[in-house]
Amino acid sequence: MNEFKKLRLERQKNFDIYTKEQTTFNFNGKNKQVYNNCNLSIFVDDYCNADCKFCVAQLRYENKNQIYQKKKIMDDETYLKRLDEVLTILEPLNLSVSITGGEPTKSKRLVGILKLIEKHKMRKRTITTNGSGLLDKVDGTTILDHLIENHFDHLNISKTHYDETINKKIMCYKKGYCSNEDLKEIIPYALSHNLRPRLSCLLLKSGISTIDDMANYIEYYEKLRIDNVIFRQLMDYDEQNMCNVEKMKYCMENKVDLNEIWKKVDQDKRFQRYKNILGYYYYVEIYNYHNVVVCSESADLKTLYQEKEKNPDVVYEMVFHPNGNLNGSWVDNEDILLEYQES
Repeated sequence: MNEFKKLRLERQKNFDIYTKEQTTFNFNGKNKQVYNNCNLSIFVDDYCNADCKFCVAQLRYENKNQIYQKKKIMDDETYLKRLDEVLTILEPLNLSVSITGGEPTKSKRLVGILKLIEKHKMRKRTITTNGSGLLDKVDGTTILDHLIENHFDHLNISKTHYDETINKKIMCYKKGYCSNEDLKEIIPYALSHNLRPRLSCLLLKSGISTIDDMANYIEYYEKLRIDNVIFRQLMDYDEQNMCNVEKMKYCMENKVDLNEIWKKVDQDKRFQRYKNILGYYYYVEIYNYHNVVVCSESADLKTLYQEKEKNPDVVYEMVFHPNGNLNGSWVDNEDILLEYQES
């Protein structure tokens, strides 16, 4: 059995946080061990102009049997002041940062957030978006240019299919859309300004579901100069606690088994494998396909909570929520590291 097959069978069971570098950090009087590869996610808002039934943000939340409806600081100035305070506290950790949502490019707070990230010199700056607001203008400048001006490194664009009709049906857009024609403008412009775009595709039986589908997807966007693609398996979750029956049914009916894809990739000479990454609730294999870096990822929310329960004093990741709390969780009322107190 080769190294990769063995890791697949044992993935996540082999992860040991205590073999990873950690930093002791004080959060409001309580010491925690922060994983040195920890990322800060700024969850801008739960509003999204799409209504994907597979939404990862909702799955993370509703996996804990809680309704996906977040409290938020309503005043923009107060929100940005609180974020500034949190980023000041976290500066010594030199964290990477990701902006997510909801759809962050449709938030009127986004430009202020970008400027704060630049102010605090956060390393490895990433935004995840469906792309629909990248060409919108704020203060006479496109969101894409605001990202470039504030020295963002990575632009993750969600696209479930290269066929526009299929993609729209899966992602259920309510208002606004990032078309392939838009991407023809966005991708080369971003690349020419040191902002690396990556396309993110969820594997679904109603969309991209086979190795040949993946190859077609890669080749389509390679022509638009994309050199980085990630394919994700639908997250596993705790079925007993999931409160959204409609979402659970959709996920069960549309889940593609990445293990079966990997078996075929092993035999396909188009995919040249060179790396794997074992995380605390995810496993990633990375390949080269032509001149495109191709990642494939599986993740398990149940494993995530088991790992955190086993090591409650370790901070694996941080999330700044719209309510002003900094948490070690994607759920805004659990694992609170810095609680926001309204004045």
